[in-house]
Amino acid sequence: MKRLKQIFTFIILTSLLACEPPVTFNEPQPTDIDNLSKFPKRLQGQYLNLTDNSTLLVSDKLIQRIYDYDEKIHSSQLDSTSRLSGDTIVDLTTNEKTVIKRDGDSLITHVHYIDTLFQIDYDNVVRKFKGYYFLNTRYDKTSWEVKKIQLQRGQLVISGISTTEDIENLKEITETTTDTIPPYKFKATKKQFKEFIKNEGFSDSETFVRQKITGL
Repeated sequence: MKRLKQIFTFIILTSLLACEPPVTFNEPQPTDIDNLSKFPKRLQGQYLNLTDNSTLLVSDKLIQRIYDYDEKIHSSQLDSTSRLSGDTIVDLTTNEKTVIKRDGDSLITHVHYIDTLFQIDYDNVVRKFKGYYFLNTRYDKTSWEVKKIQLQRGQLVISGISTTEDIENLKEITETTTDTIPPYKFKATKKQFKEFIKNEGFSDSETFVRQKITGL
């Protein structure tokens, strides 16, 4: 049960940490570019992350990440706060119940969690520039987090700004003196933003492979 708690804690913390971007901009990027009303058809579809087997679903206005898999633990891994009753593990501290299947001495439970990464609206805008799509999410009244999406040869890459190299690159290009603690806030012209992309900015990336949906 402790193993299951660790899994759910990791997923939830990953989602929460995504709300604390290390870098923000004073306005959506790139500047002087119109917002898209929806994701283009070429981006829409289902993608698989080969690292953790999570699935990314891109619709016309929504990006969701779905964790859906079986997790196996040994019955000896149950701690004193858990009780096995038939096909259910009961958390004695919260009374939360988890349905399991038995495989010898092993217990199999199904993990299913949906994380909405992006939904086009007033506080979440998409812009296209130089073949890339940029997801702008409002962090506060004057700050925006920006991520880059690229689709090439069936691979969708979502990239963010978090590495020391990216931050130092932005400082140099924008001639900005940042705060001593994150989130670091930048003001960039379209030309400066283009230079940042050209200098291989957005180096923190995850890759998803397009999946063929059968039965349609």
